[in-house]
Amino acid sequence: MERLFKGNTWLSKFKLWVLYGFIAFIIAITIAVFGIITYTSDSSKNNSRRVFESSLWNTLQLQIQSYRFLNYLIELDEADYPLNGNAFFEYDLLMSRVDLLRQGDVGSLIRTFESGRTTRLLNIINGELELLSFNLSKIESGDTSYLPDLIERIQRIEEQINEFVTLVNKGSNEFISNQHKTLQKNLDDIQLLSMALLACLLCLCFFTVKGLTELRNVIKRNDELKLGIQTVHEDKANLLSFISQEIRSPINAILGTAKTLNCTESKNDTGALSKHIEESGHQLLQTIEMLSDLALIDAKQLTLNPTTECLQKSIEDYLAIFEPQMTRKNLQSILYIDPLLPKDISLDFIRTKEIIVALLQNAITYTSSGSISLQIRPSALNAPQLPLVPDTKEIRVMQIALRDTGLGMPNELQQNLRINPSLPMQQEGPLPSKVGLSLALCHKLVYLMQGEMHFSCAPQKGCEFWVDIPYYVPSTNLPTSSAFHCTEQTQALVIETDTHLAKIIGLQLATFNIDAIFSKDGSLQEYKDYDLVILGNTPRFERDGNDALQQWKAKSCPILGYNPQAISHPEHSIIPLHFPLTQTQLEPLIAGLFSPKKTTYKDISSKAHKND
Repeated sequence: MERLFKGNTWLSKFKLWVLYGFIAFIIAITIAVFGIITYTSDSSKNNSRRVFESSLWNTLQLQIQSYRFLNYLIELDEADYPLNGNAFFEYDLLMSRVDLLRQGDVGSLIRTFESGRTTRLLNIINGELELLSFNLSKIESGDTSYLPDLIERIQRIEEQINEFVTLVNKGSNEFISNQHKTLQKNLDDIQLLSMALLACLLCLCFFTVKGLTELRNVIKRNDELKLGIQTVHEDKANLLSFISQEIRSPINAILGTAKTLNCTESKNDTGALSKHIEESGHQLLQTIEMLSDLALIDAKQLTLNPTTECLQKSIEDYLAIFEPQMTRKNLQSILYIDPLLPKDISLDFIRTKEIIVALLQNAITYTSSGSISLQIRPSALNAPQLPLVPDTKEIRVMQIALRDTGLGMPNELQQNLRINPSLPMQQEGPLPSKVGLSLALCHKLVYLMQGEMHFSCAPQKGCEFWVDIPYYVPSTNLPTSSAFHCTEQTQALVIETDTHLAKIIGLQLATFNIDAIFSKDGSLQEYKDYDLVILGNTPRFERDGNDALQQWKAKSCPILGYNPQAISHPEHSIIPLHFPLTQTQLEPLIAGLFSPKKTTYKDISSKAHKND
């Protein structure tokens, strides 16, 4: 019953008492209805009716019997004597009618008529009739001299008898009218109470149906809670198993490397093993931090702490963390930051790092070869309504887009990642045991920061994630220092068969006002004139590379590249590029080649080789 009412405690108790009072009211109305029905149809009413009919009947019988007694006396002749008690017999019949009208329920009823007038008349009639008994005894003995006096006395009380009959008849009519009114009133009361009872029963049916519905919902919620508790226990077991699996790998790596380190004496091997231990230690520490953040998010205790930092430097540092892993897998990575974004922004960079690290780790996991690109650009979404933090002037949204050329993610993982907590009837987020620790934390952090997360994935074609998160523009933000710009109509040939990689290189060159011409099939196009050549992945370098280098050298066309065969060419040196390829790496090279006080191509090439 109490589940029908939700809200404040005092209000729930008040509504509960109202419901109890309503039920008591229904019971009272029901008792009243049946009580009136019982009262109206009681046998005493039938008895009153019989008494009423008896009073009328006996009154008329009194009048008739008085006429008969009078006629009997008038018709007496000499032949009837001796009477032998016949006169007393007729007299007793008359007096019996009087006795019936004076005693019992009939007498009680008659005494109520005409304020007692009927009672006085009946007493007079009774008294007069009793006085006749002396004369009647004389007539019985044969003395007829008393007969005229007896007849005269009977005739004198006819007026009282007639008046008595009239009053009884009138009183009976009034009595029956009152009885009819009483019955009608009772019927009206029954009808009114029946309507009230029907309305109350309908209300009670409503509350009953609502209560049953609520009870059914409670039972359903109870079943769901039981299932949820069971699921929580299962998830807990899976999570513990998952945590054990996540932590076991770096711990085993540290222990194995330490054991190997104890058995080696080479300084080179010692340095490499120490570096491996350091990487495994950082991985273990990162796993523990992610588990801690997940627990804080689930407990709704994780708070965001925006800080103002340089966006480009921070993103490049995050990407540099994975340089050893991508080098081991021979993956080529590239970063592009849209110059429309402010140089310094206010953001929780610690959580943003966790988001980018999770996306990069996922991309590296499912990419065995190829490239990974990371773009930071303005988002088309409207900024959420959030309070400004100190020293900021507005809120904008930026988009983190990460794309790889890997194998694509399994369908089950994709389904678990498509949960959107901002939509109704959705879960809070994917489970770590379903999507991995890093992606689960990434998903939760994105929506905690009032952002959105989307992705597309195709088998053997890679995946692309784009994450929109709001950031604050500092009120004291200095204008972004403009990057170096080449003169108009500066063209660069980008030789790259990886379309995805070539597109990002084109965006990077566009920030320096360089128009990129793409050679997607890998042809070197050495007979065409360009201001700059970016030599990347191409299957044609082994056959046409030497001639192309000779042609570009003759035209004094500078060459930047990351093609392994071109970088290691013994006769022709090119300016090497290394991954991750960033605008910060390209800008000093482009500025050195195309600035008015540019250094020679040979100096830039030898400096780049030395740094490499």
